[in-house]
Amino acid sequence: MDGGRAQIIERGVLTAPDEAWDVAVRQAEVIGRLAAEPRVGLAAADAAASELGISQRQVYVLLGRWRAGEGVVSDLLPRRSSGGRGQGRLPTAVEAVLREVIDARYLNRQRRSVAAVYREVVRRCRAGGLSVPARKTLARRIEALDG
Repeated sequence: MDGGRAQIIERGVLTAPDEAWDVAVRQAEVIGRLAAEPRVGLAAADAAASELGISQRQVYVLLGRWRAGEGVVSDLLPRRSSGGRGQGRLPTAVEAVLREVIDARYLNRQRRSVAAVYREVVRRCRAGGLSVPARKTLARRIEALDG
C-alpha cells in the first residue's frame, strides 16, 4: 500500500458514508471559494450559509477547518465528539476537596451519611472560593466506591 492511500484510510475518507462525503464535497465547493479571499465579510458568509442551508456561524467554523487543514474535502467531513466521556469536568481543586472529604468523613469506621459528607464538601469549597459540585456528583463517587 502506498503512503498516500494509507493517509487517506487514517483520516477516515474511505469509511465516510456516501451522504457525508456528498455534503462535504458540496461544502468544499463553496468554502473553497470563500477561503481564497483574505477576509470573508458578513454578506459573503450569509450568501454561503443560504446556499449550503447552514447558519452563518457554521460557515465560519467550516472556513476555519478548511484553512487549518490541508484545503481538501476531507477537512470538512463531520467529526465525532467523544461527548467528554472519560474526562472529569470538575476543576482539580474541587476534585481534591471531594477526595479529601470522602477519605476523611466517609471512608472510616464512623461512616457519615452522604448528606453530612456533602455539607462538608460545600463548606470547604465555599471557604476556598471554589465552585460547589452537585450533590449527585458526590453520591456517584461514593456509589463507585461502594459498588
